[in-house]
Amino acid sequence: MSVMLGWSTIALGGFGYLLLWIACVFISILVHEFGHIFMGIAFRSHGHIVLYSMGGLASGSNRLAHHWQRILVCLAGPAAGFLFFGLVWVFAHYVIDVTQAPRTMRATYLFLAEINLFWGFLNLLPIWPLDGGQVSRDLLDWIIPGRGVRIALGLSLVTAGVLAVNALYLHTHERSLGPLQYVPYLEYAGGLWLAFLFGVLAFNSFQALQVESQRRPWDKEDNSWNR
Repeated sequence: MSVMLGWSTIALGGFGYLLLWIACVFISILVHEFGHIFMGIAFRSHGHIVLYSMGGLASGSNRLAHHWQRILVCLAGPAAGFLFFGLVWVFAHYVIDVTQAPRTMRATYLFLAEINLFWGFLNLLPIWPLDGGQVSRDLLDWIIPGRGVRIALGLSLVTAGVLAVNALYLHTHERSLGPLQYVPYLEYAGGLWLAFLFGVLAFNSFQALQVESQRRPWDKEDNSWNR
């Protein structure tokens, strides 16, 4: 996935920049997943990191009994990425002058900004199974027991569907749809690849919503922490 997302970096200076992009993605994924891991450990839930084609997964970190604990574990990943880039920003502006740095260093700075800020923002959107989708699912299930999960999956379906259409609109018109123009970072969420990604997430949310809608009260066991 990181190769496809960073393929355009070849135009900056060849395959070396693509390898640099992949290295930035790898480091940022580890930082993100360790955020989940360390927060899970704080609640005595010990997980492990699994790397796969779509990114990373902190398996076992959110196997916790309380909604608020699982929410904090989910938020810890993006928070770690934001903190990591904050340290990079301080280094780039107060230790060195990134504007006068070598081209490779400037590219590294921009790559880390895109990965940890832009993708961190997208990851917080209420789309299942992104971190934001898991937060909205736990939060709504906590506030509205019995119906919260269905509402969260419906919200995920609508959000992912709108962003898929907006990505296509951005690809053809170079601007977002209507009021979406005022949402931070969405002007970068265009293109066929992101339209496909959001479309897949919308379809997955639709399937999950169908399954949840057919679930009967007596089918539900007290194991929501393991979803």
